[in-house]
Amino acid sequence: MDIIPYSPGSTLIPRTYSSDTITVLPPSPQGRLLPGQVQGVNITFLADPQFLLNKIRGWFADRDEVELADHGVSDKKGLPYIMIEWYEVEVDTLFLAILRDEEIIDDYTVYTRNLDL
Repeated sequence: MDIIPYSPGSTLIPRTYSSDTITVLPPSPQGRLLPGQVQGVNITFLADPQFLLNKIRGWFADRDEVELADHGVSDKKGLPYIMIEWYEVEVDTLFLAILRDEEIIDDYTVYTRNLDL
């Protein structure tokens, strides 16, 4: 698997939203197609893992291009983590805004890799 460094695009991330009232995240209209690639997010957080897993599963339930790749606990600090991947499209800018602004999110990173065909 080839990891391609992420560089933020020119799309703007909205500054106002309420993650408590969001039940489904619609596809970002400005999301760029990434043929033959997967873009993912690795998230570490400071909350109950089941709460965040349920929230994310609900947000992306009707989104075929988004997949929960993995979840568990980090080796060094024992922090809960979640890995989510978008197949052949960029990660939603609204989702990145939520990760950036929510206090329960300890850290996150966005990565791009080639699809293994």
